[in-house]
Amino acid sequence: MRRWASTAGALAVLGLLLAALVLAWLRVTDPTSRRLVEAVSLTPLGVPLAALALALAGTARWLAPRPVRLAAVVAAAGLLLAHCWWLAPLYTGSLRAGGPASVVVLAQNFEYGDADALVELVRREDVDVLVLTDAGNGRVDDLLAAGIEAQLPHTAGVGTEGAVVLSRLPLAWTRRLYPDSESRLVGLEVVGIGELTVAAVHTAPPYRPDGWRADHAEVLAALAPLASGPGSALVLAGDLNATPAHAPVRRLVDLGLADAAAQVNAGWSPTWPAGGRERRLGVPVPAFAAIDHVLTSPRLVVTAYDTVELAGADHRGVLARISVAASGSG
Repeated sequence: MRRWASTAGALAVLGLLLAALVLAWLRVTDPTSRRLVEAVSLTPLGVPLAALALALAGTARWLAPRPVRLAAVVAAAGLLLAHCWWLAPLYTGSLRAGGPASVVVLAQNFEYGDADALVELVRREDVDVLVLTDAGNGRVDDLLAAGIEAQLPHTAGVGTEGAVVLSRLPLAWTRRLYPDSESRLVGLEVVGIGELTVAAVHTAPPYRPDGWRADHAEVLAALAPLASGPGSALVLAGDLNATPAHAPVRRLVDLGLADAAAQVNAGWSPTWPAGGRERRLGVPVPAFAAIDHVLTSPRLVVTAYDTVELAGADHRGVLARISVAASGSG
């Protein structure tokens, strides 16, 4: 019995180590196959996997001879440190203060979801700018019929393929982020903030990794001149079909954009799948992929952030209150 338990325990430690190692490899590479690209979304699970491996290897002396256990402890500790290091910015960043003026942005994938519930969410959260992705097939018409224009009368992208923006404030201009893009830029004037540019972004899903990668490259190239400079007031909001662990999102951060969740130390905030719409063997799949985002340029700061559940939707929405960074903050 003891030998069986020792073998099972050793195999468990080995399995946990291999899983944490694979997730670490996915985090530091830019995989090219669809399944591996999708698996990058799971990299935050490397923390509990490595921690459990470390606990088992460090406390169960009967698992294996001492040198083997020591090697397992070292490997598990190294993997745990690496995964914690990658996840730490979502929990331990320096909080910055914002000025008195603010704008509330909600990004919501609206392929599914109750229109009346979304109108109520906009009213309750006092949303100023609503960015919708996957809002084709009459979804915007449903929202208009539910009375969204009473709160957000100014629109861009309605009746076209791609992202849609609805705003409480007048839109000074709008255009595609780049030709044939589903993403859109709008400009608006916000009292106390000045001219604000909102990039409503929806990138291709990684069903075809080459297309997904090319779409992200186009987004990066189009946003680069808008994100640079201390005077830039850029908000990116939408469904990026990529998590903070994916290379394309890391490149946006390298550009100077800051993730809203990281700015308020909100931690890992998965947004998909939601609402029980994804099921395996009849069991709802819990949210595990943080693919919906709000990011801001350095002049701006997120002072409040949350993910919100919309009845019937398969994505959680991302809600952020944004201000101009207070002088000397950060």
